[in-house]
Amino acid sequence: MKIIYITIILFILACSSGEEVNPVENADSLSKSHVNNIDKKFIVDDFVDAGWKKSKEFITDAKNENGDLLTPEAKEIWYGFFKRKDIEIRFYENHSMSSTFGKESAEKAISRAVNANAGGGIITSTNNRVSYQSYVVSGNTVILCQDLLPDCILLSEKLE
Repeated sequence: MKIIYITIILFILACSSGEEVNPVENADSLSKSHVNNIDKKFIVDDFVDAGWKKSKEFITDAKNENGDLLTPEAKEIWYGFFKRKDIEIRFYENHSMSSTFGKESAEKAISRAVNANAGGGIITSTNNRVSYQSYVVSGNTVILCQDLLPDCILLSEKLE
């Protein structure tokens, strides 16, 4: 019986990689949101200077089927690309607005169905909807990310 226990223990030890997993890094990689640059205020050109490709400006007073604003308190909304990913940037008066109104509308945008007709994102000329998977609240902005967080965090960290 001891041989069986020893064999099982040796098997488990042999199968483990020996690498330690950092739970904070692991949690961040699974997270759908991130906050940084809380004391900064950005303009569109700051993102362009950081490598974001500006494409199209959206209206800020779009409403859902109930007549509620989709992006309340947003001052500007821009669509573009960073590292070949769709990125939407919503500008607010300050970090307080972006972390409340902006965060709430971003949560709705990332939680809606890909083919939904309301709640954020755009419909392209081929009638495909851009869907967002995560977002970064950076200063007075909310950055909606097509994919997971790393590219959007990188963009937000390049801002000066």
